[in-house]
Amino acid sequence: MADPDPILGLIVTTDASCKIKGQSWTGIPTLVWPEGIDEVASDWFRMLVIEFGVVPSSAREYAKILRPFLRFCRQRGRSWQSVDDEFLILWREHLRRAEGVSIARTNTSLKTIFAFYRWAEQTKRLRFQVGIYAADELPVAIADHTFPISAKQSFTKGRHGRVYGSWTTPLTLSEPNRGSRLRHTPTDGEIRDLHEITVEREHGERDSLMFSWAEEAGPRRAEFMRLGKSHLPTNDQLADVIERDEPWPIVVPRKGGKETPIYATPDLIIRTLDYIQYGRREIVEHCLSAIVGYREPDEIFLSGTTGQALHVDSVTAIGRRMFRRAGIKDANIHRLRARFAVRTVETLVEAIADSDVVGPGSAWTETLLTKAAEMMSHSSPQSLRPYLTYVLNRRIQTADASKAEKLASRLRQLRLHEGTLVRRLNHHQDLQRAASQLQAGRDAEAASTLRRIADQIG
Repeated sequence: MADPDPILGLIVTTDASCKIKGQSWTGIPTLVWPEGIDEVASDWFRMLVIEFGVVPSSAREYAKILRPFLRFCRQRGRSWQSVDDEFLILWREHLRRAEGVSIARTNTSLKTIFAFYRWAEQTKRLRFQVGIYAADELPVAIADHTFPISAKQSFTKGRHGRVYGSWTTPLTLSEPNRGSRLRHTPTDGEIRDLHEITVEREHGERDSLMFSWAEEAGPRRAEFMRLGKSHLPTNDQLADVIERDEPWPIVVPRKGGKETPIYATPDLIIRTLDYIQYGRREIVEHCLSAIVGYREPDEIFLSGTTGQALHVDSVTAIGRRMFRRAGIKDANIHRLRARFAVRTVETLVEAIADSDVVGPGSAWTETLLTKAAEMMSHSSPQSLRPYLTYVLNRRIQTADASKAEKLASRLRQLRLHEGTLVRRLNHHQDLQRAASQLQAGRDAEAASTLRRIADQIG
């Protein structure tokens, strides 16, 4: 997959034929200029994915940030090796004044570019150009050396109290203080409207199901895009999880390369299997007849045009469009994951509310946040603290939150599945009357209609 203008630089991603040390790597970005591959930038993207476990979609985002900067260098006749703080400030001001880029996005660009140069320094593609050295690490001859690209050291504390040091750029701009206020999380009514509007559009069953995965199981966009048919249970396995009323675990690479389970409720699995049998099958059959050499991929969520796995950018665009049409402001598909975060914290709060864990001087909040972060594959438990504050402020006193949430989730999925089935019936003129009678609660009339249809088929 590539962008259209080679003069501005192409971002090309690898397919399954790319093998490194005997393993296939798909989706790794490569930057190409008219004269050929940008080997240094492409080496960095490859290292991010293979050595540091960055997901390919994130590496592509880094490529989309680095490419315009390197284009900026080329347009001004500046080699990437000669960049200094003065040129980085020129780039920063270009983004702010000429392009009108936000402070947050400008700082993201500067940090990404600095990460590229830090890597180049660490891998000796540059020597003593970036100031990522402590005083005792420099040769005596250059002890007073002024680095063209300055750096400052920052420190963070890990989960077990260990302190980590890192280098970053001092050239970022100060951002307005936003506090810890949560962005808008869609309400139950807004989410109902979202699904109702979504399912009426082409591939609406697919898109509604994607929204449900984000809301009910909590994966990020790139994570539920990796879900495949091979991850789903067999009929016997499904019967077993239904009998035990337990979620089905699915292990996929998550943020940072970690492989932690996504837990899907039986009802979400049933709805997904139904989509694979009908809605997804229509896409596959169309592509088999229209595209020479087409082979069905394992991924669940496919493009209606290519029959290949949807790109995460397409998911973002679908979410943005549907949220706007549903009138949900200041929110996107990622905020459905926030719904899952709130429910996860709620359930954990209720689970420990009456236990001995809660008490004066106890560390129950840290325990709860750590457990919630583990369930959601969050790198930092503290990032979930606003959700805990939100839940506690609501003063939830439900006697059995865990069972109540399971029931609520089941009802949501059954309602959405029922809507899908009714719409599917409406596609068949002979069954339209029976569908209307079922919706109106006239079961006896519906049964009579269905019997007549069965007799005609027989």
